[in-house]
Amino acid sequence: MKAASPRRSLPFPFIIDELEPLRPTVRSVFGFTHVYLEDKLLFSLRDAATRPGSNGMWLYTTTEHADALAREFPELPRRQIWRSGKKAWIILASRLPDFEEQAFRACELILRGDQRIGRLSRSLGKVENDSDRILRRPLGSVRER
Repeated sequence: MKAASPRRSLPFPFIIDELEPLRPTVRSVFGFTHVYLEDKLLFSLRDAATRPGSNGMWLYTTTEHADALAREFPELPRRQIWRSGKKAWIILASRLPDFEEQAFRACELILRGDQRIGRLSRSLGKVENDSDRILRRPLGSVRER
């Protein structure tokens, strides 16, 4: 995480603190704080005054894993499980009474390497792959025309 952005400005900082051993990449975009581990988008955090019903921890997964992952959160209402094509996400809403317990459970699964959480991110992966290609190119391999 960049030093310029103070930790207290992050929504639900206890979640990021819990995952600190993994050293995730944290990026804030369009009112969401996105958390990546390598090329995987694990989840997003949102805590905004506008549309408070959307606040909480959004776990990203695939439709293949959505039901199995949702069973890890038995008190979660079914309307918190969303699907679109091959993508799915589970919203641990901050308005629910057991939000912190659910968020810590999600962190526990992430720390154990649960493959049901996260999806490959095209944007982050593309940036990393492009920079890797540039950095790994041997000196003198670019021909001048």
